[in-house]
Amino acid sequence: MKLIQCRLSAGSRMPLLVQDGAAAPLPVLVPFLYVQFKLKYRAYNTAAAHLRAIQAFYIYAESRSLDVDEAILECRFESILALLDGYVVWLLSGRRADNISAKIGAADSSLFPKIDLRTRDQYLGLLKRYLAWAATRYLPRTPVSTGAHHLINAAFVDVAEAIERRFDSHIVQVLPQQTRYRSLTDSQLGIIHALIRPGGAENPFPERVQLRNWLMIELLLETGMRRGELLKLYTTDINHGSQHAYVSINDREHDPDDPRAEEPALKTHSRTVGISSQLYEVYERYIQCGRRPIRNGKPMKMPSRYLFISDRGRPLSIRALANVLDRLFLTIELAHPGLLPTLSAHDFRHTFADRFLAYLIETRDYELDRAMDELRRVCGWSDASVMPRRYASRYLAESANLHNAQRTSAAWKRLDG
Repeated sequence: MKLIQCRLSAGSRMPLLVQDGAAAPLPVLVPFLYVQFKLKYRAYNTAAAHLRAIQAFYIYAESRSLDVDEAILECRFESILALLDGYVVWLLSGRRADNISAKIGAADSSLFPKIDLRTRDQYLGLLKRYLAWAATRYLPRTPVSTGAHHLINAAFVDVAEAIERRFDSHIVQVLPQQTRYRSLTDSQLGIIHALIRPGGAENPFPERVQLRNWLMIELLLETGMRRGELLKLYTTDINHGSQHAYVSINDREHDPDDPRAEEPALKTHSRTVGISSQLYEVYERYIQCGRRPIRNGKPMKMPSRYLFISDRGRPLSIRALANVLDRLFLTIELAHPGLLPTLSAHDFRHTFADRFLAYLIETRDYELDRAMDELRRVCGWSDASVMPRRYASRYLAESANLHNAQRTSAAWKRLDG
């Protein structure tokens, strides 16, 4: 059994669990229906995460001679739940457990590597949702007029409660040991700007891609967009209006013209974000003389409208963007050991959100609620998202700590006097 990506004729992608060994592999039935009916409107990466958790359980159940699809269709949920104890051990050990108290056999680590407690909880939570959906769909129902109606409904309630009870006894909800503060400081940003400046003596990148890399990082800092949104930009998405320049972030997750094997995913809403005129001028320069790779002394003809292009003339991939940031991080680490724990596109998003919120409150004198509303809009979060409140909580905590430090310092000065 393996997880594959299926690209439909309209350009959209769908993850599929298929059987191994067949010339034309067929989808595993119940997980296929689950994706179609329950996860149809979820992002590709979200649906794939659900299927990875389902795949792991199916692999373990097969080693215990249980066909999960067959058990679901026959409503034998008790036989599925009976495997849960051994499955939890198998997840943590990375082995196939034939007998929990005695023999533990070696497993193929390429199928399912050893995982930690938090990842185990995620797998169990996704499997729990899948089995609850399957119980809702496949347990038999009878019309209200029949005498067995109440008995059937009671049986359904018993199965639903059994699923909830068995999973809750294993999911421990392990919290991360330490949450890393990912917003960049002024000194860190200063070093990054100095290194990434096109034409700079310390720039670690070839001259042909220095302007592209500078523009990508500045767009991340000025707009707070995600890496998928950055890589999905068209050349026509940055414009100059009557008042200011702006970038349009559009939902192009299922673009039939996107040739990338791993299509960048989008999580937030489409929106328009204002940018500086200086950044727009760099964009114009990039479009005119920096975007198209040179072949035989001439710029290549671009078959794609995507803004950021690789040396081969194809839309820049997620891995290529990560390589840019990894190389920048390595350069910083060699010159300033320990300055940064890591460097990712999301670090720039955190930095943008923190600074934008502080600007609205401290410079524009906005109330906290108004500032959170603007942050929600410019970052593309839904009305139900808790992210603006998290950034506001962090801002309030830092402000409170600063004020307390100032208060206590003033008290020490009075005592010294």
